[in-house]
Amino acid sequence: MTGILLHLSSPMQSWGLQAEHHFHPTEKHPTRSGLIGLIASAMGRPDTHPNSDLRQLDFTIRVDRPGQREIDFHTIGGGLPAHLAVPRADGSPRTEGTATIVTERAYLCDAAFTVAVTGPAGTVADAARALARPVFAPYLGRRSCPPDVPVFLTACPDALDALDHLPLHRPPSPPWDKEPRPVGFVHDTPPEPGAPPDRQLRDQPLPGGQFTDRNIWYRTRTLPAPDAGLGTAYLNALAHYLEEQR
Repeated sequence: MTGILLHLSSPMQSWGLQAEHHFHPTEKHPTRSGLIGLIASAMGRPDTHPNSDLRQLDFTIRVDRPGQREIDFHTIGGGLPAHLAVPRADGSPRTEGTATIVTERAYLCDAAFTVAVTGPAGTVADAARALARPVFAPYLGRRSCPPDVPVFLTACPDALDALDHLPLHRPPSPPWDKEPRPVGFVHDTPPEPGAPPDRQLRDQPLPGGQFTDRNIWYRTRTLPAPDAGLGTAYLNALAHYLEEQR
């Protein structure tokens, strides 16, 4: 199965779900809508593009580091007179005392994910070219969350198998801990024939900015992939692995 591998790592990332009043949550892993949006942005497509080709792609996510959720107290328009503040939805100015919009926004901190992208060969090739030389700079859910390593890793004949062997972006276990550490996976197709889904998530994009529910499956297993560490240690291990696969 031809596919590509992506890596999503950043001090902060946020994969938005439907906002609840003034609280903007994040999913605990990249969403399907976020991944499609990441590729579409690399292609230079506007937000209004239907992305019917990209909706044919499948994503399998390996959770190298789950990270931890943090909440940011966020304000917009503070200290500005009402006529310069963010307008209401109908375009009218806000009244005195309501010009500051207060929200709380959730982020994943210190998380890292490796993603196998599979699907129609032509669409996968288009995505690979765009991610290797993106039109717009990539970001992980929000523009304030740039990646700390290149997003595009490589194209490979079997991207799903490569997830088992590509170095993990996490610190190794201490020397006294000999037990293998399991790795989490998120599947958007059944990992075994007929397997019931573990959850439904409303992140399947539709034309016109709408979303619908989809099934997802969670699995955890041990891998032959080594724990490559963080920073330079991970980048060196990654470069060595990719060089060996050429």
